[in-house]
Amino acid sequence: MPVRLRTKKANRVAAVLLAAAWGLSGCSGVGQSVWDMARGHVGADATLLETPLLSEEARARGALLFAFGDYGGLDTDAMRTVAVPWKLTAAALVMAQAPEDVSQASLRRILTGYGFLYPTEIANWPEGAGAPPKPEAVLGVALGVGRRSLPPIELQIGNIGCAACHAAPTYGADGRPAPDRVWLGAPNPSLDLEAYTQGLYAALQGGVAEPERLMATVRRLYPDMTDREAKTLQSFVMPRVRERMTAIAATGQGVLPFSNGLPGMTNGVAALKLQHGLLADDPDAMTRETGFTSIPHLADRAWRSALLWDGAYAPPGHERFRVMQEADLTDAHRDQLAAITAYFTVPSMGVSGAQARRHVPEVETAWAYLQTVRPQPFPGRIDPARAVAGRDVFQRSCAACHGTYAETAQGPRLIRFPNWAGLVGTDRTRAEAITETLVARVNASPMGGSISAAATGLYAAPPLTGLWQSAPYLHNGSVPSLAALLGLEERPERFRVGGHAMDLERVAIAYPDGYQPYAGSVWVDTRKPGLGARGHETPFADLSREDRLALLEYLKRL
Repeated sequence: MPVRLRTKKANRVAAVLLAAAWGLSGCSGVGQSVWDMARGHVGADATLLETPLLSEEARARGALLFAFGDYGGLDTDAMRTVAVPWKLTAAALVMAQAPEDVSQASLRRILTGYGFLYPTEIANWPEGAGAPPKPEAVLGVALGVGRRSLPPIELQIGNIGCAACHAAPTYGADGRPAPDRVWLGAPNPSLDLEAYTQGLYAALQGGVAEPERLMATVRRLYPDMTDREAKTLQSFVMPRVRERMTAIAATGQGVLPFSNGLPGMTNGVAALKLQHGLLADDPDAMTRETGFTSIPHLADRAWRSALLWDGAYAPPGHERFRVMQEADLTDAHRDQLAAITAYFTVPSMGVSGAQARRHVPEVETAWAYLQTVRPQPFPGRIDPARAVAGRDVFQRSCAACHGTYAETAQGPRLIRFPNWAGLVGTDRTRAEAITETLVARVNASPMGGSISAAATGLYAAPPLTGLWQSAPYLHNGSVPSLAALLGLEERPERFRVGGHAMDLERVAIAYPDGYQPYAGSVWVDTRKPGLGARGHETPFADLSREDRLALLEYLKRL
């Protein structure tokens, strides 16, 4: 029988995103909010959670939550910092960047430029679940309509979800991406939240300067919008947006006290500090808060004993970095990781700690799908003889940190994971970003009973499952190819990223002749703070060139 998900909220199963990227038009700041004036809380359900499924399995329900859930973020509380009035936001972007063509097609081109995806197919949707719903906007943006009778309010609220960061284009045998055919769980290498933040800020600044034109653009872009929502935008939302834009301009410091990073990166620690009020009136935050991290692949994350790049979050009462065997992958362990993951909605979606705790059961359901995620099979050619030799090289040089893989009929599969943590000479900025003050705030939060936070000062070696889909490499995305990481070629000081193709021989970001990127691209400068590209050379120092080539072939199979 078809199953309908009627749960109001679903929490995020993903790595940390950027809270403030979505809060420009919300109700952040000091003083009375628009919703205080409206005399009440307004909440919404993610519309697509009503999609009927053909399977009652938790895996099917979890896939729907993972791809389309609102994760507790569609309400006016989240709008204080993160969530947005979607129609006004969309219209401001179109008015600023495509005034000659006010259409959904223009909005799509604008958001695609920031790396958001509009798929027509989800390649790894669970079999038997039925067809996935079509995103209302872009994949990873949940929408829902909130209403109140007194006063009469209607508002479509938007907030980011895990699929914005953790769904990527699939790749063909020629290395060309197919952004309309996505793979859930793989890192989105082109999502540029910094560009989106700056673009939205500029658009809203222009919009509030011409409010009548902005509202006219909203009506043209959404001709079916109700009169009630139009009045809500005009009477309640627009005045607050204008107030917020004026307050930001008055600081003279720009829209955020930190940078969100580059395509495929996040600055989640800075976002969490912002939510906890630790960056207020801090003139040095922009230069200090550069703990950028590359979005990870989510395959085999259940093997982790602690989460985040530094293992800062561990289940209470457990050894933070401990060896995991197959027998340790229990439902209880999975649920412990799910509870930790629920806290990620605080920096990424503006959800309160108490609300995150209430929605842990939905995160547990989403993890039922996440545990089944595998990478897209490598689409290029693999030299079988070299790959066999590379398996032995991996066991000698990599397994002690990154785990033991056994050969199965489905390819290499993890059977033991050491959860090693330490320092390997890579950029220290992210490892030092979590401070004792921030740790104390996390442990004192309503989620403190589910998280043991610590400033480890280390880096936790991740599983390498899905490595070929994870370029660029190292924790901060500072190396554009596996070939360069292994020392088969020089690590460049500068390289482009965003909307790229793949060189499947070198396992590298590529822009071949005649190729048109599907999203905006920027230059990564590894000489800048937080983006250093050195480190992790020692494991390959004693390997011959042939050993390195063999290892490269094996890594393509993971």
